[in-house]
Amino acid sequence: MLKEKTGRVTFMPLNRLKPKNPSLPPNQDALPLLDKIRFDAIHQKAFHQVFGKTWVCRDLTVAAAYVKSHGVNTITLDGDKVDRKGALTGGYYDIRRSRIEGIKNVATWKAKYDADKKRSEEVKTAITTTDQEITRITGKIQVLTIQQAQARESRENYLQDWNSLNRERERLEARLLSHEAEINDFESELSGTAARLQGYHEELSSPLTKALTDEEANLMDTLGVEAEERKQRVLELAKNRAEVSRIQLYELCAR
Repeated sequence: MLKEKTGRVTFMPLNRLKPKNPSLPPNQDALPLLDKIRFDAIHQKAFHQVFGKTWVCRDLTVAAAYVKSHGVNTITLDGDKVDRKGALTGGYYDIRRSRIEGIKNVATWKAKYDADKKRSEEVKTAITTTDQEITRITGKIQVLTIQQAQARESRENYLQDWNSLNRERERLEARLLSHEAEINDFESELSGTAARLQGYHEELSSPLTKALTDEEANLMDTLGVEAEERKQRVLELAKNRAEVSRIQLYELCAR
């Protein structure tokens, strides 16, 4: 306190205190200040030493009279103080101008400042951590955005390939149906030709009752050549049909 020039404190042992307080009869105009103060019984001597000769009076006139007649210190309800040594202090005393209160306020505000400073450092650290986390997440979002764009591009390419393969499949199916129809026609025609050829063979194997004319012989040769050509055509169509079936099976497996 001396270093900071905040006042002076006097310490006295309780067992050395021997306060002598005046014994005044109760009066409506004045009351002992000790009656209005709450304290532990162990500190009774100290409070009697400090406040034992102080009375609370109704007004300044009564206070001055008690000081003169009984030699005590008095204080009025309005805050005026009359000292037995002759000092007179008027009005309200602002406790905010007290040095002790000033020290308490400085300590309180310093503690609050330290707490706020610590909280500020914690908030700054949290902000730095949050900024780092935001930067990390932003980088991750950028990577995911690039991957998403690549996936969309790949999907578009796959869709285009699928549409192209689907159109090719439809074209091959139409071609297959056309070949199957041709094969059915050729098979029907081949069956008729085979039946006619069988009849000719039976006719040749049977005894001749009369000689063939030149026209019939030429027709027979022509039919034989035609039958061979149609056999070759049927074989080619069957081969084409097998090839188309193989391509269609490959495309189904590729899906």
